[in-house]
Amino acid sequence: MTDSSTRVFETEYDWSNTAPSVAVINTIATIENVEPTKLSVAFDTTLFDHIEPEALDALITEGNKITISFSYGNYRIQINENTLRVSID
Repeated sequence: MTDSSTRVFETEYDWSNTAPSVAVINTIATIENVEPTKLSVAFDTTLFDHIEPEALDALITEGNKITISFSYGNYRIQINENTLRVSID
């Protein structure tokens, strides 16, 4: 459930072409208007500080019916099958 101040960004991916960890970083970098390689500097934290990227990539594969949710900074990340949903208050 979201209130009127919550912004939500949602994109569908083919996980055989895009690693979920890369999709998360690229989406947040786009929202923050920074280069993906500069995101850890902007947040003073890395994705690895919140979730192991390699494990995320191994769990989320094309055709795998799994839902994962976690936080990264002020963002709430949810991956459900082939959909990446990023929300921020």
